[in-house]
Amino acid sequence: MEKDITFKLIGEIYQKDSTGQNIPTLKETECVGTESSVYQNEFFAADQAGIRSQGVIKMNVAEYNGEKLLSINGQEFSIYRTYERDADWIELYYGRRVGNG
Repeated sequence: MEKDITFKLIGEIYQKDSTGQNIPTLKETECVGTESSVYQNEFFAADQAGIRSQGVIKMNVAEYNGEKLLSINGQEFSIYRTYERDADWIELYYGRRVGNG
């Protein structure tokens, strides 16, 4: 079952400090998309890789810039896989690493 969701993509931007070194700063971008559960085979494949899959968000591909993290209601998750459906839509598979990985 799909549902509309508001979430934040978390990426890094780099700014030079007074010595000229690039310092990473986190940048959050609020986005909207459609959230659904992952299929059973995706859940087990992620689990074998040490990731506890939480879901998948379908969003406009133009809004995604390679971010590796997202936040939903203040909870942070890793984006462990993406799939570009077509020229307009991308799926972000997200979860948390488990165990010693």
